[in-house]
This record gives sequence, C-alpha cells and structure tokens, in this order.
Amino acid sequence: MFMADIAGVRVLYTEDYSREEDCHLCAAKIPQFSPDICIIESTYGVQLHQPRNVREKRFADVIHSTISQGGRVLIPAFALGRAQ
Repeated sequence: MFMADIAGVRVLYTEDYSREEDCHLCAAKIPQFSPDICIIESTYGVQLHQPRNVREKRFADVIHSTISQGGRVLIPAFALGRAQ
C-alpha cells in the first residue's frame, strides 16, 4: 500500500491485499489518514474462500495422493502469496 500527494489530493493505492495474515505476508493495516482517492486492485475482492487451513490441507492431500500413486506434481504459480 502506498500513498501519494498530488497537488494536495491524497491518493491511496492498495494493490491486492488481505486482512488475513499468512506465513509470508502480514495482514494489511488500515492507514492513519483518509485518502481523497483510493485505488484498490481486487482480483479476488468478491470471492468467498474456505478457511486457509482447509484449503492448505486439501492442497497437501492432493499432492500426497498424487505422489503416493507414482505421479508427479507441477505447480504453476504467478504471484506473491501463492508461489511461496
């Protein structure tokens, strides 16, 4: 998240963010100021997700099952928070 002051107009740009902390990123914090303009990148902004521990277990279970059956796993990852 960053803020720019352009001719007295405060613009806040948030990128895609989460208020949920994970093993790689801190939860987003509410800024101490009120911006005049807020630009929010919201790729998953309207999605309802299962709890992280449920998603992580399902992910690990599929990998374990595939490998135990002699398969291979390729995980394409493209963004911070998913690739780590």
